[in-house]
Amino acid sequence: METNTSDALKNALENQIRRLEQKTADLEKLSSRISAIRFFDFALALVLLFLAARSDSAFLFWLILVLGVGVFMGLVSWHRTIDNAIERFKGWITIRRHHLARMELNWKNIPPLPDHKNYDQHPFAKDFDIVGQHSLLQLINTTTYPGGKARLEEWLIKEVPELTEIKKKQTLVEELKPMAHFRDRLHLYATLAQDKKSAPDWSMDNLIVWLQSTQQKGFTLPLTILGTLAALNIVLLALFLAGILKPYVIISFVIYLCTYNFYSSKVSGLFNEASQIQSLLGQFREVLLYLESFSFKEKTHLQKFCAIYQSGDQKPSIYLKKIIRIASAASSQSSELVWLLLNMIVPWDMYFAKKLNAFKTDLEPKLSVWLDRFYQLEALNSMANFAWLNSGYTFSVPKEDTDAPVFKATDLGHPLIAKHKKVTNDVIIENIGNIQLVTGSNMAGKSTYLRTIGINLALCFAGGPVNASSFQTSLFRLFSSINVTDSLDEGLSHFYAEVKRLRVLLNKLEQQHEHPLFFMVDEIYRGTNNRERLTGSTAFLKYVAGKDGVGLISTHDLELAQLEDEIETLSNWHFEETIENGKMSFEYKLKPGPCPSTNALKIMEMENLPT
Repeated sequence: METNTSDALKNALENQIRRLEQKTADLEKLSSRISAIRFFDFALALVLLFLAARSDSAFLFWLILVLGVGVFMGLVSWHRTIDNAIERFKGWITIRRHHLARMELNWKNIPPLPDHKNYDQHPFAKDFDIVGQHSLLQLINTTTYPGGKARLEEWLIKEVPELTEIKKKQTLVEELKPMAHFRDRLHLYATLAQDKKSAPDWSMDNLIVWLQSTQQKGFTLPLTILGTLAALNIVLLALFLAGILKPYVIISFVIYLCTYNFYSSKVSGLFNEASQIQSLLGQFREVLLYLESFSFKEKTHLQKFCAIYQSGDQKPSIYLKKIIRIASAASSQSSELVWLLLNMIVPWDMYFAKKLNAFKTDLEPKLSVWLDRFYQLEALNSMANFAWLNSGYTFSVPKEDTDAPVFKATDLGHPLIAKHKKVTNDVIIENIGNIQLVTGSNMAGKSTYLRTIGINLALCFAGGPVNASSFQTSLFRLFSSINVTDSLDEGLSHFYAEVKRLRVLLNKLEQQHEHPLFFMVDEIYRGTNNRERLTGSTAFLKYVAGKDGVGLISTHDLELAQLEDEIETLSNWHFEETIENGKMSFEYKLKPGPCPSTNALKIMEMENLPT
C-alpha cells in the first residue's frame, strides 16, 4: 500500500514538474518577444519623433512622445510581470524537485545544510546521523530562514523530552501533513523574500535585536518648543508680509534653527532607519500577508497557532502600512532641497522621528512573536512534509508510564536507507532495566539496528512521524556510544575516548531523573585486546543491567552471550549472513539468541588474504 501511494505521489510530482517546465519555457519565449517589441517600440518612437520634429507640428511631436513613452512603460510593466511569473514557476519547480530528491534519498539534489555546531559531546546527535551532511536534519529540513532550521534542529536533538510539547507539535504536524499547497506556497514566499535580500541588509534577527535596544529619546519637549516656534514663525511672517510688524520673524527663525540644531541628534539616521525597516518588512511582506489572509479551518490547533497573524489591530498589514507612511515621509532626507524646505517650515524630521521611535517600540514585541511563530511553523512544515512524502510512517504519542512493554515497534526501519534497500524489524523491550546484547558478523546490521531505534526515538520525541507501521514507547532520555573517535587535540586514543564516553553514560544512568535512560553502545571496548575487552565488557554489562534504563549493546565477543544465564534482565539477539558461491548475503533481520557464526576469516579468504 505504501509503495503504491509513494509511486502515485512520485508520478504526480513528476507530472507537475513537466507542466511547470513547459509553462516556464512558454513564458521565457514570451519574455524574449516582449524584449524585442520594447526595442522596436523605442526605435519606432525615435524615428517618429524625428519626423514629427521635421514637420514643425508641436501637437504631433508631443502626441508621439506621450504615446511612445506610455506604450514603452506598459511593455516594461508587462515584462516585469512575466519575469516575476517565471521566477515563481522556477521556484515551484525547485520545490517539487526537492520533494522528489527527498523521496528517493538523492542527496546530490537535497539542499545541503549550512555549517553546524560541534556536537561531539552531545549524547546522540552525531551517532544517530541527526546532524551534518546526509543526515536526518538535511533530509527533513525545508526551512528557509536560519531561525527555522535552528528550531527544527533543537527539536530533533532535545535531550529531555517533554510530553506536553510532543503532543502539541505532533498534533500540528498531523494537521499540516495534508496541506501540501499551503506549505509549498509559504516556502516559496519565504524563498523569494530571502532571494531579494541584498548584502548590506540586516537579517530579521538583526532587526529584532536593534528594535530591542531602542530607547525613548524624549521627543515631547523638543517637539513642543519647535512646534511653538514654527507656529510663531508663520504668524510673524504673515504679519510682516501684511505690513503690520517689522521682520521679527528673522529672530524667531534663527532661534528655531538653533533649537533644531541642538536637538539634531534625535533625528539623525531617520531615513536610513525607516528605509531599512521598510526594506526588511517589505521582503517578508508576502509571508506575513499570506499567513494573515489564509483561511484556516475553524477550531483547529493550526488556526489557534496562527491566530497572531489574523487578530484585529495586530495584523501585520497594519504595521506594514504604518512603516510605508513613515518611510515615505522620512525620504525627504534623501533630497537636500525638499528636506531643507520642509524643516524650515515645520519640525518635519523631529515629528516623524518620534513616530518612528514609537513605531519601533510597538513593533518589536509583535515582530518577535511573528518571527518566533514563523520559525516554529517552518520547522513544523518540515516534519509535515517529511510525513507527507513517507505515507507509510506513523505518529505515536509516548506513554506517560513505564508499564510493560516500555518499547515496541513493528516494521521498524531506518529513514536514511532507501526503500528498495531497507529491511525492517519488529522490536520489543519489556521492562526498565532490560539489556539487549546484539551479536553478529561484520556488516550484518548491528550498528544500523542501534541507529534505527535511536533515530526513530528522536523523531518521535520531536513530534514527527516514525519509520514503522506501529510504534509504542515510554519517555526516555537518549544516549549513545557508536561513532567514538580519537582526538589528536586532546591526545586521546580511540580506546580512551570510548572509556570517557562510557563514563558519561554511567553518570547519566546513575542520575536521579524522571525519565529513564535509553542507551546504545556499539562494539563495546573495541579499542583494546580480547582478554581485557571481555573482562571490561562483562563488568560493564553486570553493572548497567537492572538500572534505571534500557540498553542495546553490540559486540563481536560471542563469549558475552553466556551472561544471559547470569544476568536475569539480559537477552541475546543477533544478525547473521549466508555465503553461497563465494558471495556473502545479509538478511538484516533481528533474531533471538546469540549469533551462531562469524565471518571474519571468510571475508579475509574472499579477498585472498592469508588465513
